[in-house]
Amino acid sequence: MADSLGPVGRFWQLLTLGCVLLCAEPAPAASPDARLLADAADGELNEHEFISAALIASGVDDCCELAWWRAVYAELLLSALDSLEGGSTNERQSTLQLALHEQILVGTYVVSASDLRTTIGCGDYNCLTALAIHWDLCSQAGLPVEIWSQPGHVSLRSADGSVIEPGAQRQLAPPRSSKQAFRRLTPVELLGKFYYNRGVEELRAGRFAAGLALLQVSLQFDPADADARENLLAGLNNWAVEHCRQKRYDLAAPLIEHGLSTEPAFAPLVANERLVREKLRH
Repeated sequence: MADSLGPVGRFWQLLTLGCVLLCAEPAPAASPDARLLADAADGELNEHEFISAALIASGVDDCCELAWWRAVYAELLLSALDSLEGGSTNERQSTLQLALHEQILVGTYVVSASDLRTTIGCGDYNCLTALAIHWDLCSQAGLPVEIWSQPGHVSLRSADGSVIEPGAQRQLAPPRSSKQAFRRLTPVELLGKFYYNRGVEELRAGRFAAGLALLQVSLQFDPADADARENLLAGLNNWAVEHCRQKRYDLAAPLIEHGLSTEPAFAPLVANERLVREKLRH
C-alpha cells in the first residue's frame, strides 16, 4: 500500500512516536534544571545542545515537550541555513540575519518575551531570545561571534568588532564608548539570563520563593551577574518586609540573615535587620 502521509506527515508521525518512547522510559531522578546545572558545572555544555539548554532554562521540564520544540526549531534552523551561499564572512552574516527575521523572528519585539518557546512558536522575541537563536545559527554556520552583556541588554559582536543586534535586521557600527560596563559572556553564562528574567517576573508577581530560587540558579550559571545578585538581595528584603507587615518577624529574620550573609552592606537589609531584632526582643 502506498504511503499516504507524505513527507511532512511522516515527520510528525516519527516525532510523535519519539515522544511516546521517551515518555515510556523511567523518569530520571534529577530534574531537567538539575541535569543542566550539572552539565554546565565546568563552564561548557557536554550533554545538552545549546537550544535544548535554553529551552530548559526557559521553563521546559518535560521530555516530550523538549523533543517537540527541538524538532520545530530544527526545521527553522535548516530553513535559515539553506539561505546561506558563498561570500565573505560579513556577507554571510548579513544574509543569516535577514533570514533570521524572515523565517524565525516573524512576530514583534516584546520586552517580556523571554521564553524561547514563544519565539520559536509564534515569532515574538526580546533581545535575549533573539540573541540565543542568532548565536546558535552563527555557531551552526561556522560564523564567529561573541556574546556581550551590559546592564539590561545583551548583543553580539562579529569578528571585526561590529555590533549585531539580533532584534535589528542589520549589523551596526562598532560600539561607542559608554559608561555602562560591557562584559563578554560564554554561552553557559547566557543561560543564566533566562533564569534571571523568569526570577524577576516571579518577584514582580509577589511569588518570592519561586523568584528567589530562579535567581539563585541564575547566579550558579553566571556568578558575576551583578543584576542577578542585586535583585536577589532586593527580593529577600521585600519578602522580609512583607512578613514584617503581617508581624511575622520570626519569618523575616532568616531572610534578612541570608541576604546579609551575601552582602553585609546592603542598606535596606541592614535597616530591616535592626527593626526585626528590636521587634523580636519584645
